Amino acid sequence: MDTPLCGHTDKKLYGALIFILGASMLFPEYIAPLFVFGLYIYFIIHFKKTGRNAKLGDMGKAIFTYLTYMLISSVWSNTHRSSFLIAMLGLGCYLIYIMVANVVNTKDKLKFAITAINISAGVIGLIATLEIISLHLAKKTGVDFVIPNPLFYHINDRVFEYLPVEIINKPYRSRASATFDNPLILATYLVITTPFCAFGSVYFRHSRNRKISRACLVFAISGIVCTFSRGAYIAVGMSVLIMLISNKRIFRKLFPFVLILAIAIPLGLTLRYQHSSGDFLASNNNRIDIWQYSFDMFIHHPIIGLGCGTDNIHTLLRDTYGIDRSHTHNLFLQMIVEGGIVGAIFAVSVVVIIGKRLFGLYAHKEFRYRPFAILYTASITGFIVISMFEFTLQSAKEMMIFFILLGMIEATARMETDSLQLADDERFTYQEITEQDLEEDEQEKLNKHNKKAVTR
Repeated sequence: MDTPLCGHTDKKLYGALIFILGASMLFPEYIAPLFVFGLYIYFIIHFKKTGRNAKLGDMGKAIFTYLTYMLISSVWSNTHRSSFLIAMLGLGCYLIYIMVANVVNTKDKLKFAITAINISAGVIGLIATLEIISLHLAKKTGVDFVIPNPLFYHINDRVFEYLPVEIINKPYRSRASATFDNPLILATYLVITTPFCAFGSVYFRHSRNRKISRACLVFAISGIVCTFSRGAYIAVGMSVLIMLISNKRIFRKLFPFVLILAIAIPLGLTLRYQHSSGDFLASNNNRIDIWQYSFDMFIHHPIIGLGCGTDNIHTLLRDTYGIDRSHTHNLFLQMIVEGGIVGAIFAVSVVVIIGKRLFGLYAHKEFRYRPFAILYTASITGFIVISMFEFTLQSAKEMMIFFILLGMIEATARMETDSLQLADDERFTYQEITEQDLEEDEQEKLNKHNKKAVTR
């Protein structure tokens, strides 16, 4: 375990990071990354003052290599400026991974980081639910009040005029998008974060924290249902299934939420088909064609790909294949079309390292980190499943939450391997995660009862 050279605390830095984890997703896409950029400057200055260097780890190095290659691909891209800007945005969002991996270095910080993610998911899920409720109430009652969907639609309409890239801004009349630019981006965010809410509902030691997480889980599930995304339904179902089969305790605690999903998802699908538009039907009919044409693009540019970003793909789909869609509707197809075989090799290296990190947590000899392995596996699985149907790294906030997830995996893995960097005031108080940190309701009640008995 590495220690700093001088006595400085990380409290301010960690507090700012918690704010980003909990609040950044509530802001528009063009605001959220600014929090990351600003905090990273303070993070680097602070770490140098405390005699530490920001460690990337094998995962961080693999991600950085892939993102750098995407930046280089702007050289041969037909849309140089767009590819360069998108690659730079990816590198900027990657900074949140570095901060999470290096700053979340104690069990209390890990718990509060998960809590911040839970609260953010709950609030956003609630906003999505209120959007759909207001929409249907307005249709039934004729009341001229509808929560904007997306929430920042009117602000976006002004801001997007001044951005150097073209971004579609339109209101959604039947599917929630909350603080995100469209329902599919919201669905990706909630698929990643819902397992965190489920984890807090089961494993947080104190009942107050569990109650907060359970409320957030209900709102997150409601938000997913309100996106009416079938890919998200399948993805969150797979995530919950992984958590349910991991052990009996999780099954018992999460079963009521499974009943909510079992009722809500068929209801959501029914409403989706009742209010489906021509655009929705066209998207369904064209998706297989889009995948075939995207693979055809890869065949024609197999080694280095078309270059970073969706503009090249959009142009080919529209002008060559006659489909006016902006991307491949599949993350993995998108990556090989953009980066070719070379980019795919870099991406596979990231996947392999993630798998090694998760296996290390799961196989820890005392099983203390197994619950975290289950959490991260469920979240990654959900992300992979929804990525089969959507391009899930198309926006700044999608990249941010994905890098936050990877940062949490890396931070927890460093705890498990005892390769942490601690502030001076932390190295004397640092404690390993124990089974008591993941107490059950019954154990907490028993402890309270024993304390009362001793007092008497």
